[in-house]
Amino acid sequence: MSAQDRDHIDEFEKALAELDFGRARELAELETGSRRIRMRDRIRTARMEATDRAEKLAARIQFLARADHYEGLLALDADSTTERLLSLLSIELHRGARLHLDGATRRQARFRSAARRHMKQAAAALVLLDTAKAGAELDKVRARWLTESQKAELAELRNQADQADAERLDLENRTAAVLREHAPDPDAQTLESDEGSVGKRRFRPGGCLGSVMLAAALVTLAAMAVLH
Repeated sequence: MSAQDRDHIDEFEKALAELDFGRARELAELETGSRRIRMRDRIRTARMEATDRAEKLAARIQFLARADHYEGLLALDADSTTERLLSLLSIELHRGARLHLDGATRRQARFRSAARRHMKQAAAALVLLDTAKAGAELDKVRARWLTESQKAELAELRNQADQADAERLDLENRTAAVLREHAPDPDAQTLESDEGSVGKRRFRPGGCLGSVMLAAALVTLAAMAVLH
């Protein structure tokens, strides 16, 4: 067999593998005699096998659609052989299968867009130390639809939310301790009330205003730590 003949056969086999039966027929017609007959038989057999695969594929798509198995539908839609196989079916079967595949793709796009919106709002809430809102936004994200980069972003935002929540609780505890330390002494107030005729009411140093100012300073320092 000449090099030209080998190239011709290789191209024919490639056409069959890619389910390009039109191209395979063109190559078969370039041959003569028994080789042409064998190539025609190969095309007929390969097409029958491919049609059987296509019918099973259409049935699987229907099954996945009924089961709401969108990951499976998306995987089939991403497979380069899916459309080639479906093109061998009747118009009705092809259209029905394509409807389910396109529906899964549209739903994926919709959920990914929603995820981007929720994660953006969560990030904005974290800047304001609003961990409750950030957590609520992140809970709305459907991770099954995300790209790998979006999944990584979601994990990072959840980690930031957990850290911010822990820092917020720590700040609240420290602020509460400061307020308790600078709160008026109840026993002293009672004594002063009993001795009101002796002199002016006395207050503990710092007073309420000092407590508020100190708490505000703590909040500001914590916010700066989180933002940096």
